[in-house]
Amino acid sequence: MNEITQQPVPAPAPAAPSKNRRALKTAGTVLALAAGLVLGRMGMNAVLGDNAPDDAGRYRLAPPASFQGLALQDSGPRVEAIKQGQGPAKAGATNVAVVYADQSGTAQLVVSGAFGRFGDQDPGAVLTRSLQGAGAASEITTHEAGTPAGGAMRCGTIQAGGGTLPLCMWADHSTLVTVTVPVENKPVAIDALASQARALREAMEVPAAS
Repeated sequence: MNEITQQPVPAPAPAAPSKNRRALKTAGTVLALAAGLVLGRMGMNAVLGDNAPDDAGRYRLAPPASFQGLALQDSGPRVEAIKQGQGPAKAGATNVAVVYADQSGTAQLVVSGAFGRFGDQDPGAVLTRSLQGAGAASEITTHEAGTPAGGAMRCGTIQAGGGTLPLCMWADHSTLVTVTVPVENKPVAIDALASQARALREAMEVPAAS
């Protein structure tokens, strides 16, 4: 009797990543790129001894439970994507990754940052160079940073996902934060995003002793 050779059944092709998953990965990569450049240039390791500015480490980041009618999300796929993009925290720093969503649960604001004791004497210049290094697609703008911590805020747009992603960054001797919108959302005007970022900074940057 002739034996019948059974042909192996081909394994199903892996499903293509969904648009949402691609967007999450892109968002995490973009935020990591922008924040990582700044972290590197600011030398955001623990600042010790006489080299530390007097105000280093004076503030920390405490994201509020709600912000401008949006609810805090500190877990979930989008937050995990940002955390993966951040990688391990630099020595002497604590990473922060959160999302603010509307009542339907749709993310409207994406926040990636770190706090610690940072020593760069010119945060504004560092932010500008970092946005340039990240490939800012338009003019980098300077905005009022606000809050008692001082420091600087810069905004610009970066190429992402076939389009442009607006983002604003602030930095001082205690905190560094990147604020943007979800990459799949309709872009917002830079001035509007800067206003939101400044208000968020006022809400989430608190004295370290509090």
